[in-house]
Amino acid sequence: INPEMVTAQELLQILETPSAIDVEDFGQGTVRLMEFKLTEEFPLLGQPLKEIRFPEGVLLVGILRYGEMIIPHGESILQADDSVFFLGLKESVEEVENLWFHNYNAFYKRAVIIGAGLLGRNLTVLLERAGFSVKVIEKNLERCEKLANLVDKAMVINGDGTDFDLLEAEEIADSDVIIALTDDDKLNLLVALVGKHMGIPKTVVRVGRPEYIMLMEQVGIDVVFSPRLFTASQILRFVRSGEGVLSISTFEGGKAESIEVAITSESPVAGKQLKDIRLPGKALVGVILRGDEAIVPRGNTEILDGDHIVLFALPESVSKLLKYLT
Repeated sequence: INPEMVTAQELLQILETPSAIDVEDFGQGTVRLMEFKLTEEFPLLGQPLKEIRFPEGVLLVGILRYGEMIIPHGESILQADDSVFFLGLKESVEEVENLWFHNYNAFYKRAVIIGAGLLGRNLTVLLERAGFSVKVIEKNLERCEKLANLVDKAMVINGDGTDFDLLEAEEIADSDVIIALTDDDKLNLLVALVGKHMGIPKTVVRVGRPEYIMLMEQVGIDVVFSPRLFTASQILRFVRSGEGVLSISTFEGGKAESIEVAITSESPVAGKQLKDIRLPGKALVGVILRGDEAIVPRGNTEILDGDHIVLFALPESVSKLLKYLT
């Protein structure tokens, strides 16, 4: 596993869907999970979920509130500052994005990256390929030269990413997103706050210590990530692949996991309707993948031998779930 490349690919996916905090795809891209942050302006605050008409083919599977992950039910109510997780058919989740999060849904095409280490270089190459206009600021001349040899159009600037005069001279305020990727957590936070002060719409910060994630989100950083946690998802997938797990992703520093599991004829859920299944722990079945078809299940949907099911679960429930399902 190459942590920097895994992280660069995850970041590209997040940057290509600017209204979301996080994005994960399953089932060869037919199923999507997206995380959004609710503001005071969100039109559905204070309403019980059972009264909200969501688009066909999508479920609200998780709510993160004050650092605690909640698996919602019909009586759950949405509040400002909640992070919400929608899982479903890709086009249905995109419909949710267009319905309620379109006010942030500009297309980001101008990125500034502070730090041209291995992650910065990988991300610059991916963003350039995806059609972004990229400026990279890096103190170390050797790193600048390495990156300049890898890219065609990206502008590589040898300088200090915290130098306000340099940022103004390079017209960094015109960027859509600032991405701080140095090895210094405090420096990354400072860079992002300077970017916010300059009016850059989205801030993305790398942290070495996952315990800083919540603190940075509280001061208004839009996307905070730890390469260690992205890599942990890949390692978890590898470790659990013997337990029938096809893919696994962690969210919010490991506060929730989404898992794609293969169901065999030996599984106790094979041949049962969803309403008759009591999953151990806190989890929701979000999508059933059956051949080329993706189904968002209802209570009377039957799970069949050969189905792949995508679940959203709290981490303490995952081991029990996998033992039960496989």
